[in-house]
Amino acid sequence: MTGAHADHEEDLLESLLQEPVPDDDELAARLGLEPAVFDQAVAAAEEHGRIEREAGGRFRLSREGRRVARRIARRHRALACFFEELGMEREAAEREACTLEHGLSDEAIARLEDHLRCPGPCRERPCETGRDTDGQSLLDYGEGARVCITAVRPCGRYRRLMDMGVVPGEEVVVRRRLSNRAVVIEVKGCEIGLSPECAATVLATPCP
Repeated sequence: MTGAHADHEEDLLESLLQEPVPDDDELAARLGLEPAVFDQAVAAAEEHGRIEREAGGRFRLSREGRRVARRIARRHRALACFFEELGMEREAAEREACTLEHGLSDEAIARLEDHLRCPGPCRERPCETGRDTDGQSLLDYGEGARVCITAVRPCGRYRRLMDMGVVPGEEVVVRRRLSNRAVVIEVKGCEIGLSPECAATVLATPCP
């Protein structure tokens, strides 16, 4: 099977994992595939034992199909999260994730997920320094606000923030608020863009 055909099959499995689809036409439309290409993807998935037909004619994932679909969905989530952290709009991040999710190795995805997570101990408990009541998130401050970071939570992006110097005790300036709610801050003379999800994890109080 060619790369493009394999990608279409994986897209089909991922779509079936997300929610049931009443008929073939709607599923093909969701995937944006021409009828002939859609039929090829279905035939491949059936040949590989990844989908089955229910009594009413609807598709359902087999155990193997669900395993593959979850692997693709995992790749998609990791890539989309990474691109959003880089400041991309969510829709654009989703598009890029759809393009790249098929070609990367499992090792590459595992390393990317590890980059987006805290070190080991934080996977078992919230990762934070300070108390949640110490300040408001960066999303609550307007442009020009000079604030002191009091806490970073939860675990998800702590390592990345720490590497950028966004740590408790550091003074930052909110330089710009973007249309997608992302925030551009200045840390130690450098401007850094934070996605809304990332900025929401950083708590701060106005500097005296």
